[in-house]
Amino acid sequence: MSEASKPKRLDLQGLRGLAILAVLGFHFYPAQFPNGYLGVDQFFVLSGFLMCMLLKRAESDSTCTLITLFYSKRFKRILPLYLLIILLSMISLYTIFPDTSIETNQKSATRAMLFVSNAPTSAQDNYFSMLTKAIDIFTHTWSLSVEAQFYCLVPFIFLIATRLSAKLQLAYYAILGLCSYAFFCFTPDNTSFNSVFARIWQFLIGMIVFQLGILNRSEVEGDVEEYKLIVDKEENIPDAEKSHSVNYVSYLPLFSIIFINALPYTLSTDFVRPFVTLVTGFLMMISENNMLLSNKGLAYIGNISYSLYLIHWPVYAYWKLTCEGDQNLLIIALLSSIVLAVIVHEFFEKWYLKLCSTSIGLVTVLLILLNVFLINKEHFKMGPKEKEEVEKNVALNYDDAILKNHQWDLNDQQSICVSYCNYEAYAPLGWCNHTSLSPSGKYKISVIGNSWAANHGAMVHEECGSKANTILQGSMASCEVLYPSLVKGMVCQDYVDDFQKRMKAENPDYLFIITRYISVGEPFPANITSFDLDPIYQTMKNLLFGLLASTKLKIYILDAIPRHNVNNTKFIAEWVKEGVNLVEIDKRLGLMEDQLTDGASYEMARRRYAALVKDCDGRCVLVDYKPVFYNSTIKSYRIFDNSGYSYLTTPKHLTPRGLEHVRHVWKDVCATL
Repeated sequence: MSEASKPKRLDLQGLRGLAILAVLGFHFYPAQFPNGYLGVDQFFVLSGFLMCMLLKRAESDSTCTLITLFYSKRFKRILPLYLLIILLSMISLYTIFPDTSIETNQKSATRAMLFVSNAPTSAQDNYFSMLTKAIDIFTHTWSLSVEAQFYCLVPFIFLIATRLSAKLQLAYYAILGLCSYAFFCFTPDNTSFNSVFARIWQFLIGMIVFQLGILNRSEVEGDVEEYKLIVDKEENIPDAEKSHSVNYVSYLPLFSIIFINALPYTLSTDFVRPFVTLVTGFLMMISENNMLLSNKGLAYIGNISYSLYLIHWPVYAYWKLTCEGDQNLLIIALLSSIVLAVIVHEFFEKWYLKLCSTSIGLVTVLLILLNVFLINKEHFKMGPKEKEEVEKNVALNYDDAILKNHQWDLNDQQSICVSYCNYEAYAPLGWCNHTSLSPSGKYKISVIGNSWAANHGAMVHEECGSKANTILQGSMASCEVLYPSLVKGMVCQDYVDDFQKRMKAENPDYLFIITRYISVGEPFPANITSFDLDPIYQTMKNLLFGLLASTKLKIYILDAIPRHNVNNTKFIAEWVKEGVNLVEIDKRLGLMEDQLTDGASYEMARRRYAALVKDCDGRCVLVDYKPVFYNSTIKSYRIFDNSGYSYLTTPKHLTPRGLEHVRHVWKDVCATL
C-alpha cells in the first residue's frame, strides 16, 4: 500500500477532537467546564508523539538534514494559518473591537508573532485572570509559544537519544521528564503554567508512547522501519496492520478523561494534570480500534482543531467585550467559531498544505509583512502637551471633547502608569516605590488596591508627596484588598495575602485603600440579615484588622460609587454635541438613582464599608466620591461635564479630567495627615 493511500489513525484525530471540545467548553462556559483547560495538556502529549515520529523518520540522515527537515515540516505546517489568524484578528481589532483594546493587543500581537506569549509581562498576567477579562485576543497563543519553544529543544534531545539503545532511550526520556516534572511542581504556579521547561515532561510522554510503539512492533515483527505512524493533518496516518477487534480496555481511560473534562467541579491541578497527561499517553497506545475515538465526526473535529483553536478565542473575546454577557449571543459566538474554523480549514488550510515549499514560503513572508504593518499601525498617544492642556482644564469645543474621550480610551493603560514610580516588575500594575518625594517628608504612605490604585497613584503623589518620605504603591488587576473576589478564574486570594504580607513588612504610617468595588456589594446570603453573621463582611473585617495591625496611624478607604453602562461611555461627547438633554444622557448611562443597574449591590457595598469604619475604633476614614458625582436635585450621578468630557474611560478608570474633578477630595485628605 502506498504512503498516500494508507488510512489515517482516526482514533488519534478523535482524541484531538475531544481535546479541542474541552478547551471550547472551558473558554465559553468556564463555570460548567472548569477542568476543560486540560485539553491543552492533551495537545502537548499528541505533539510530542508527532515530533518523535518526524525525527525518527530522518534518523538516518545527517544531523543538519534532520534538523532542517524537522523545522521545515513544522513551520510549513503551523505558520501560514497562525499568521493568517493574527492578521484577521488585527483587522477585526481596528474595525469592530472597542478602541480601548487596541494598545494592549498591538503589544500582545507582537509577542504572538515572536512566539513569546507564554512569558508574562506583569505579575498580573495570570492565564486564568486574563481569560476572565478577555481583553487580550491573543491570550490563547501561549500554548503555541510553548510548543514553538520546545521545537528549539527537541531535535537536540532526540539526537542525544539516538546515541543510546532503544530501551535506554526510554530511560533517558523518563529521567528528563521527571526533572521537568520536578521543575513544574516546585516553581510558582504562574511560572510552571507558562514555562516550556515545566511542560517538557508532557511532550516527552508523547515521545515515549511513540518509542514504545516502535519497540512493540520490533519485537512482534522485527521491522522498525515499517512502523511509521503520523498524527498531523498534513500527513496520512497509516494504521498498524493489527486485528480490528474492538479494544474494550481503551474505554476506561477514555471515559476517565471525558468525565474529568466534563465535571462541573474544579479539581486540583496537582493531581488532575499529571493524571490526564499520563492517561492520554496510555490511551494513545491502546486506542487504535476504539470506535468512539474513530468516529468520523469526532475525527473531523480533530482535523479542524488547529483552525478552531486559533479562531475561537478572538470570537469569544469580542462577545465578552461587546455583548454584555448575553447568553444567546454566546451560543452564536460558539457556533460562529466552528463555522469559521470549517471555512478556514477547507479553503485555506487544505490549500496551502498542497503547495510546494517555495510557495508556502512566499505566503508566509507576505503574511509576516502584512502583520508587521498592521501591528505597528499608528494610533494616538497622548503627549506632554495634551496632558498639560487637560490638567489645566482648558475649555475646548465639543469636537475636542469627542477626540479627547477617544484618546483617553486608547491610552487607558498608558495613563495609569506612574512615570516617577520604580516598578519591581512590570508597569502599570504590581508594586512600585515613588521617587521625587519632598526631603522634608516624614510619613510612610502606602497605596494599595486594584487598577484604581494605579489610576490614582500620580495624584496621591502630587497631593501627599510633600508629607511623605516613602510612598509604596501596590495594585492588582480586578481584585479587592478587603475581599478575595469571587470572579471566575481569578486568583485574588493570592493577591489579598500579598497585600497583607507587604503591609506587615512596610508598616506604613498611613494606608490608602483605593479599589473600585467588585464583590463586596453581593447581597446577604440566604437567612442572613446582619453583618455579625455575614461571611463577606466578616472576611472584610478580618482583613482590615490585619492591615490595621500593620498601620501605625490611619487607613483611608475609598467608598463605592455605582457602575454604569460602559458601552455608552464613548457616545457621551457626541450626545452633548447633538444637544441631547444631560439628564437623558444620565439615563442612557444608567446613572439615574431609580435606574441604577447595580443599585442594590452599590448600596450594600457602601453599607459594608460604613460598618467597617464604625468597627475600626476611629482609625479608619471613608473617602467618598458621592458628593462629587451625585446631583441631589435630579437624583442622578453625573460622570461628564457640560462640554462632554468624560470623567471615566470605557475600562472604568478616571480620565485626566476625572482625576481633576476629584482632586480636591485628596487635597483635603492629604492636608489632614
